Amino acid sequence: MEPEPTVTAQRADTVRPERAESAEPLKQRSWTTMLLRTAGMRAAVLPISGACALTSAGLTVQYAGVLAFGFIIMIAQLQIALPFADLGLGAAVARAVARAGKGRESVAEVRILVRRTALVLGAVGVGGTAAATLAGVCGLWSTFFRVPDGLGPQVDLVMSLVLCIFFMGLPMGLAARVLMGRDRTDLLVLLGLIPPIGNLLLVLLLVELEVASIWLAVGLPLSTVTYVAICASLAFLHPRIGLKGLYAERADDQREHSVASEQRFFVAVRLILIGGLPVLLAMAGRALSEQHGRLVLARVATAADVSEYAMALQLYMPVYSVLFMSAMVLWPRFAVDPDIGLWRRANAMFFGLGLAAAMGFALLTRPVSNLVTGGDLVPSWGVVLGMSAALVAQSMYLTQANLLTDRRGFWRQAAMSLALLALVVPGTILGVRLGLGAAAPGISMAIGVLAAEVIPGLIMAHRKVSRPPQDLAPPAAEPAPTQRNPVQSKGNHRESSVLQPVRPHS
Repeated sequence: MEPEPTVTAQRADTVRPERAESAEPLKQRSWTTMLLRTAGMRAAVLPISGACALTSAGLTVQYAGVLAFGFIIMIAQLQIALPFADLGLGAAVARAVARAGKGRESVAEVRILVRRTALVLGAVGVGGTAAATLAGVCGLWSTFFRVPDGLGPQVDLVMSLVLCIFFMGLPMGLAARVLMGRDRTDLLVLLGLIPPIGNLLLVLLLVELEVASIWLAVGLPLSTVTYVAICASLAFLHPRIGLKGLYAERADDQREHSVASEQRFFVAVRLILIGGLPVLLAMAGRALSEQHGRLVLARVATAADVSEYAMALQLYMPVYSVLFMSAMVLWPRFAVDPDIGLWRRANAMFFGLGLAAAMGFALLTRPVSNLVTGGDLVPSWGVVLGMSAALVAQSMYLTQANLLTDRRGFWRQAAMSLALLALVVPGTILGVRLGLGAAAPGISMAIGVLAAEVIPGLIMAHRKVSRPPQDLAPPAAEPAPTQRNPVQSKGNHRESSVLQPVRPHS
């Protein structure tokens, strides 16, 4: 086994004075070019993916019925975060890959970070698979949710199967983070056609085979696994696009050192878990907040409300994905330089894009739903307007979500995401009690995002971009830590900046 360089204990966001030589690649490929390219590609593929998703929804409504539709879609999209399901640990990978590509990070350390993070995710996936299987055997799912008539006892089997697919794919979730760090978000957009097309083909096959309607929920998970597998092959095996291309570009930056393998392995795993905790909390809080509507409605509302909200969400998510994928081009740029000018332009642009997207969503949701379902399932104006407001609110937070990606920033994101979850769940329950029905989740989400994320996020982000760059400030004197083993680069002393415990700012 090849020796691995030492991982030192210092702050994760420590930056050396290499700004001048690392800024040039960003000028060659500006953020606006990549944003417009990504947004343009997403807008170009949106009609295809949207048509596939809506056709699948129409087939499901006709085959399973209106009341069962919402529950089937809820199960199918339990693993909707699989392409980025790294439990928060992949954020360090994306940041390290981006910084290594700009000469700020050791390629050897990136290789070790990816390897060990994948191993941790594999262990978590095995545990999650065992827990999901046990829950299905014990009948937990059919006991907790109000299962519509006609879905039968296979609910527990299918729901556990979908979750097992989710957990077993966790290590491959790192692939999307690697491609994002390599500034290939546009490629992720193009590959994003695979899940809706694959789901449509599988739904057509299952309907033709006349299987029980609950099995229509497995089409999206299986096609999403195919998508992630292709991403993994590009991220880890492609000689130019993925990590192999990074190794070739920065091969002269690698210096190998002997280490005590077993002792250093467990130290690294501990640091990975500690470093990934705030990211996990931030991502879990936000994902549960975005998806809470179907889960809460399935628990406290009627099956008709669940189906009405699910149909509106079928149109909401593709529109939101255009904004979300476009904003991801900011991550590798902010990781290198949190520029205040870029921050201001990005906020203005995404607010405008959010307003335009909300207007389009409000105008098209009802007629498209009427066309797809033959008038059987048309969301009310309350549902449409509530989700339009939520779309604007979420677009206002996207810039902050891609700026606050250092360790301190993710702790702040974690606090905001958990606060959002604490607001939207009781807010939706209260809305249902007040008679809002399927409109409650969208209204609750719009208010919650503004209060818990947009306002505090803008304040925190402004403070961050207004501070003078750390790599231009004179280094503060501090006592040399004991047993520090630096990684050398081109004969110059340089210290690792991945896998470090947090040290508070002075």
